[in-house]
Amino acid sequence: MAFADIKGHDIQVRALINSINADRQASAYIFVGPSGIGKKSIALNFAKFINCSNQDALDEPCEQCLICKQINTMRHPDIFLVSPDSSNTIKIEDIRQIIKRGFLRAYEAKYKVFIIDEAETMTTEAANALLKTLEESSRGTVFILVTSLEKKLPATVISRCRRIKFNALSLTALKEILISDYHLDEKKAHFISFVSEGRVSESLRLKDADILKKKNEKIDDFINSRVSFKDRDDARYRLNLFLGWLRDLLLLKIDRDGYLSGKDNTGLINIDRLNDLSGSRNKYKVSELEDAIDFISEAMFYLDSNVNVKLLNNLTKVKLCKN
Repeated sequence: MAFADIKGHDIQVRALINSINADRQASAYIFVGPSGIGKKSIALNFAKFINCSNQDALDEPCEQCLICKQINTMRHPDIFLVSPDSSNTIKIEDIRQIIKRGFLRAYEAKYKVFIIDEAETMTTEAANALLKTLEESSRGTVFILVTSLEKKLPATVISRCRRIKFNALSLTALKEILISDYHLDEKKAHFISFVSEGRVSESLRLKDADILKKKNEKIDDFINSRVSFKDRDDARYRLNLFLGWLRDLLLLKIDRDGYLSGKDNTGLINIDRLNDLSGSRNKYKVSELEDAIDFISEAMFYLDSNVNVKLLNNLTKVKLCKN
């Protein structure tokens, strides 16, 4: 995968490339932004770019030299990826391995590169050990911390890194990518762009599924009082879908943006069922829709607080399915 294949981060990628071409490379970076938007992929491409043996590769790693190919398969002896273990933790032992390897000269590449994915999962001891390493790192070593929760990292660690902020794509931009690059129809691309919240990796995970049919079946379960939660994750997913349905009904009920005129329906989530929404909007008062939305917001909070799922299921039927 080249830089050009990672969508929506042209400004950040250009800044990284320019810093290398101008010999202003940092010894440590922190890539900050929502999960699933391509930060780790950019880190790996950056590792390729600064080590690519093709001297003509000014804006992209060449993808053809041995170094690029080895990094693509994570088999290069000078490129290291550290990720959380099964307990979702990066322990001090993992950082000690980095420290040991960091003092050794690179075998083949120009730079040793250490990518710490989900860096916020480092224990306090691990973060403190890394801090000392960042303070003493050599010119031939580059650290890249990747995180979606920057606030969980010690300020002292962050201060030793050049910060690169990444953002999720706009819904319009992601929708256009799904249509032009992956040939999804407009309605499916529209819905996926909403539910993936601008995260490219999540949208690609959903693109091959029959997602419109499945989400409509779950919405109809609410409408026809058949809702049944299998587990906590299923409850959260179903409630989120119905929250989107209620939101669309409320927007159509108020219709301040002219959705009913058909001029611009992009603000609606379920545009594939616009006729059903239009036909249902007058069945409910604005206050009823607002109460239902408030209930789902509370239900989400209770799910995060370890509420009994069966009890929540019964309460949902009473609160949302009675009408």
